[in-house]
Amino acid sequence: MSRATAKITSKAQLVLPKAVREQLDVKPGDTLVFHYGHDGVRVEKAAEEDDPFATFHEWASEADDEAYKDL
Repeated sequence: MSRATAKITSKAQLVLPKAVREQLDVKPGDTLVFHYGHDGVRVEKAAEEDDPFATFHEWASEADDEAYKDL
């Protein structure tokens, strides 16, 4: 198993390392699922049907992200 690190910002955000993004095949706007328990955390890309907002592509622009970032 490979290893990667990322720092959490003051706003509790982080940047996924490139190797992790490639492994998960994620792009901006994709949703991640976190499975956690006593033995640790597993991260995977959500299936499109798991994302309740997947059908709202008209609200997925960078301008929308900027406009609603403080909500």
